Amino acid sequence: MSGHDDSCICPNCGGIAHQYTDRKPFNYTSIDCLHCGLYIYPVVEYYSLEILNERRDDDDLKPLDRLPNQNRHL
Repeated sequence: MSGHDDSCICPNCGGIAHQYTDRKPFNYTSIDCLHCGLYIYPVVEYYSLEILNERRDDDDLKPLDRLPNQNRHL
């Protein structure tokens, strides 16, 4: 098992929240607070070609003609 359950201080209300950290298929942490209802979960999405090239331009990278392969099953 790669995941780990823990608790943390809720960044919204300061109560004790549940925290789960995992490293598969990538590193992520999720938080949910039963006091105020805050929940934080990672969302896996990809940039459109236009936005990706805008971001690449910000880092002085050449624009792409098409999107690279993207694993939609993460």
